Amino acid sequence: MLNKRNLISKLPLNQRAIALVWLALVALFVAMLGKQWLYSEHAPVETNILKLLPKNQQNPVAEQAFETVSNSMSDKVVFLLTAPEEDSLFSAATELTTALQGTQLFDQVTGKISAEQQKQWAAYYFEHRYQQLTPEQRQRLTNTPQEQVQLVVQSIYNPFSGVTGQELKNDPFLLFRDYLAQVSAQNSAFTLKNGFLTTNFQGQEYVLVTASLTDSPYSLAAQQGVADIKQIEQQIEETFQATIHHTGVLFYAEFGTESAKSEISTIGLFSLLGVIGLFVIVFRSVTPLALALLSISIGLLAALAVTTWLFGRVHLFSLVFGASLIGVSIDYAFHYLTERLADGEQWDSRKGLTHIFAAITMGLATSLIGYLGMLIAPFPGLQQLALFSSIGLIAAYITVVAWYPILAKKPSPSRPLPGESLWRWWLNVWSKPTYRIALPIICLVATAYPLSQLRYDDDIRQLQAMPDSLKRQEQRISEVSGLKSSQQMLVVTAHDDESLMQKLEAITPQLDKWQQQGVIKQYQSLNQFLSSELMQQQNFTLIAHLYKTQAKTLAASLGLVETPDFAAEFSPISLQAYLANPVSEPIRFLYIGQFDDSVASVIVLTELSNPELVMSWAQEDNSISYLNKAQDISLLFAKYRTHVMELLALAIIIISALLIKRYGLQHAIRIVLPSLIACIAGLAAASALGSTLNLFNLLALILIIGIGIDYTLFFAEKSRSHSTLLAITLSAITTLLSFGLLALSDTHAIHSFGITVLSGIFVAWLLSPLAINLKDETQ
Repeated sequence: MLNKRNLISKLPLNQRAIALVWLALVALFVAMLGKQWLYSEHAPVETNILKLLPKNQQNPVAEQAFETVSNSMSDKVVFLLTAPEEDSLFSAATELTTALQGTQLFDQVTGKISAEQQKQWAAYYFEHRYQQLTPEQRQRLTNTPQEQVQLVVQSIYNPFSGVTGQELKNDPFLLFRDYLAQVSAQNSAFTLKNGFLTTNFQGQEYVLVTASLTDSPYSLAAQQGVADIKQIEQQIEETFQATIHHTGVLFYAEFGTESAKSEISTIGLFSLLGVIGLFVIVFRSVTPLALALLSISIGLLAALAVTTWLFGRVHLFSLVFGASLIGVSIDYAFHYLTERLADGEQWDSRKGLTHIFAAITMGLATSLIGYLGMLIAPFPGLQQLALFSSIGLIAAYITVVAWYPILAKKPSPSRPLPGESLWRWWLNVWSKPTYRIALPIICLVATAYPLSQLRYDDDIRQLQAMPDSLKRQEQRISEVSGLKSSQQMLVVTAHDDESLMQKLEAITPQLDKWQQQGVIKQYQSLNQFLSSELMQQQNFTLIAHLYKTQAKTLAASLGLVETPDFAAEFSPISLQAYLANPVSEPIRFLYIGQFDDSVASVIVLTELSNPELVMSWAQEDNSISYLNKAQDISLLFAKYRTHVMELLALAIIIISALLIKRYGLQHAIRIVLPSLIACIAGLAAASALGSTLNLFNLLALILIIGIGIDYTLFFAEKSRSHSTLLAITLSAITTLLSFGLLALSDTHAIHSFGITVLSGIFVAWLLSPLAINLKDETQ
């Protein structure tokens, strides 16, 4: 401690002040990080991929609708069981239900439905039976009410109809059984057997068990429970020779989190090992390694603290890219420490900083110009990524400027630079005009064919890894149950609940027509389960008229002693009363609720064959919006891809203007040209390896421009090219190692990003000596 104080006291006042201020700020970052991570109930890590995406500013009602439906569906977990023997199947389903309830992961597990629950469900609808009719019943009672008598007679004399005397007494025209059958069919394709929801598919019997999560599927606590679920399934499968399929957002989110953790640890570990290996080989000293790890650590620490502070939570996606920051933030350290190595016993720590200060400052500025475009875009994922990277680079830069002159004051032993003969040979190659012209041209020619095969794919699903095992299970459950998740929906708004229900009823004929034409496979709407109060009044009137005109005919046809009478009074069910009843629980997500002066509901559409037709139809009515979140985000990705290209072009123009002012036009062109060729090479390499390109490939170009111009700037600023080439080579190796590992990612977007950076940075390094001013070198 005494030595450190003496060391600081010998520095100029401004250097000491900078060092102490930065020390205070680093202490603040540590305190912030401790509060955010150690004293928080849950680690502030966001795993929901949708949180990377911008909100729909054009239609906030549509955004609210999507969030409501998404949250409702994402909390659900579905299990489908089958077994060779029926007894084993129901025993396995009972065991699974009990075991899942014991995990504390779920606030509700629905397996066996008790007789009491079944009665309550049927009783609710039976109580209001005089106000509900199926569309077919409504049409029949309006046009040919006498046909209802014939249907009753046919059912009575059909031995398989199951009509009992009590049912006939309570519902003489058998209207309720058809309505109840319709409501049940709209809920699912399953029927009750032994209290379980069962269905038969391809000669096999299946049982459905569903559960609702206590926590969000994106919470780490819920995801940690996936291992328990898999263990339960394995035990039941072994005990009852059963097969269990499962699906739900929870399983995909858990896979994505584990993949991201694996990638973070892999990238971070191998980047760190690469840095350590390089320092051991090149510097052969603990001090340079310690200094490098210090700047890396402070860069990551500051980035994490500030990002968490501003955004509340840091996304795993940012952490994956943040792990790659190691390869970039080390650049400033490499240039300072190679200066120290080259000077040997003549080393002066302050002069060393002066010697590289302009180059590393210009390098930081060019990198930040690139990130600025992402930071100002209204895209949370890009903003967080840009902020994380920018803060990390700034912190690593300040650490070098503020502390390295203090901590690296002692000179290193004098010895030749590692690989000096190799560096000399390579620079001699670049001193020949033939090679200075030929190498860039060769790189451009090599990219010609891959660039002609360039294809863009902005599909949002590229952001998430989709393991085959989960996709197969989801497909099987979908085939057996007919349950399919859909992000395609119509959002309907109205002034109040009654107007909303009437609007939904007005839309229904068009939906039925599309269903018959195969435009949609099926749809789910609130009015399939509850009629508007106006429709309830009409139904009530039709049923009353049926009793008035056909009761005597029915009594005569069936030989009834008493003629059925109609003594009910109209008692409408409001939408809010229905939603408050437990029977509405499966479809409550369809009601969005109050929004400003309107109320809204969604109609979920499944398997659209012609979404353009539905979209154009919806545009004709201001109260109806077509919403396809995946398509909307994919279109948004395409839009931002164009914006990023524009921002990239603007960044290059600004950087070029700065360089022209400092170096002149000809020299500035030679500084920028390697990075531009590197960008083209990066895109060509991704295309050549079969990757479709997307927004993230263009984000990779921002990195290539920022890092590539760093390389050429050091050659433009420094006359001792051997040490510069060594520092740039070391920087390139760590960058290639960091971002190259991203190419191994299971997520296509990250994989493609990694390939682009990997090849682009290599070409940027290869061509960077083009920026050497030969006139300065010969002087």
